[in-house]
Amino acid sequence: MTKPNASAPKAVFTSGSTMRHVVVMTMTSAVGLMAVFAVDLITLYYISLLNDTAQTAAVGRASIVLGLVMGISIGFMIGASAMVARAIGAGENDKARSYAGTSLISAFAFGTVVAIIGFFIADWLMGLLKAEGEALEYARTYLFIVLPSMPFLGVGMVTMGLLRSKGDAKRSMYLPLIGGLITAVLDPIFIMVLGWEVVGAAMVSSIMRVTFAGLGLYFVIGTHNMVAMPTVERFGRDLKNILTIALPTVVTNLAAPVGAFLIAQAVADFGDSAMAGQSIVDRLIPISFGVVFSLSGAVGPIIGQNFGAGKMDRVGRTLTDALIFSVVYVTIAWTLLFVAQDMIVNFYQANGKGEMEQVIRLFCTIMAGSFFFNSFLFVSNAAFNNLGRPLYATIFNWLRQTAGVVPFIYFGAQWGGLEGIYWGVAVGSVMFGILPVIFAFGLIRKITAERAASAETQTVPAT
Repeated sequence: MTKPNASAPKAVFTSGSTMRHVVVMTMTSAVGLMAVFAVDLITLYYISLLNDTAQTAAVGRASIVLGLVMGISIGFMIGASAMVARAIGAGENDKARSYAGTSLISAFAFGTVVAIIGFFIADWLMGLLKAEGEALEYARTYLFIVLPSMPFLGVGMVTMGLLRSKGDAKRSMYLPLIGGLITAVLDPIFIMVLGWEVVGAAMVSSIMRVTFAGLGLYFVIGTHNMVAMPTVERFGRDLKNILTIALPTVVTNLAAPVGAFLIAQAVADFGDSAMAGQSIVDRLIPISFGVVFSLSGAVGPIIGQNFGAGKMDRVGRTLTDALIFSVVYVTIAWTLLFVAQDMIVNFYQANGKGEMEQVIRLFCTIMAGSFFFNSFLFVSNAAFNNLGRPLYATIFNWLRQTAGVVPFIYFGAQWGGLEGIYWGVAVGSVMFGILPVIFAFGLIRKITAERAASAETQTVPAT
């Protein structure tokens, strides 16, 4: 029996302006997501003040590996929030609370398994990224301290998704903001004052992740009473349903860090200075384009609730509004990066440091433009994941990060060295941004036609 204070939540996205829902959910989600990544940006700033290229490159290499775990956490968050949003849209509160409980337990368990695997393959991955000597030792130290905290990051990310599926964008935003504040306060103390350098940076990251999870649980359980612990039988059924979206979504979200890994491999051929620049770029990307990255998770609940309520016209309108919003945002972000590139170079002590400076400038002038098409892919992911076709998102994301990366950066490097790599990344994004949008609108038309045909069949009187 549902508790008295666990009243059935209103499906808030099934009415009102879809553009307003897209803007509010995406911007509040983006602030939260950017705050998650700002943690690493702040950390790298203080590491760069040590004026040690080996440490800067090491933190970058370690973070690329941790990005694989982040991809799993984000994928599970999207799967959980999609199922909860559908249940809320259909007015099934007990089912929504059970899904929430199952998703939190599973996120922690999966995060633990992945972290353990990370310990065993860390050196192998660092070897693929050309880490040697002192740079390898720094990277290994950072990884071994941060990996145990990754299950808590998974729980924190899922609570963000649950809050968004409820329509509580404000508290979803608070979670990573508080984590970013903790990092901003503790990083200079642990890294500079105590002189713990890479060790201090890793310790602060771990503290932030545990705090993130604890506060998220307080909001979803203490504030909203959104969670019910399922029975063993219900857990298995819930997990199976969640995984129908979460597994392909996890596989989908692993494509991006794999693509980043492949790019880093190509850049690593140009030495630690280039890798130090790439480390900075890898942190500028989510800060500059956090709005783009948040589109899939933020727009998903809007599509999910309207799909659950049978309002396919609003599903199509949401997809269109999200695409318009993304084009406007990327135009503004790319312009600001181009104008501010000198300031960014100076901020990270990269002025006059050869490949390190070159990589930062190449991102601000060339690679940033690829996010026009990356944003199209992320918006399409939301449609695929919430309309029951997560495999489409998986296919398009892996095509983007393999067929859209490997040949382009290989031939780009042959043609123009470091500059050619970044031109390759930009050119490779075009086709794999446009195709998913075409398929997403086609899917909406197909589902709309199927539902119309089904409704017509049911209204035909028996003869």
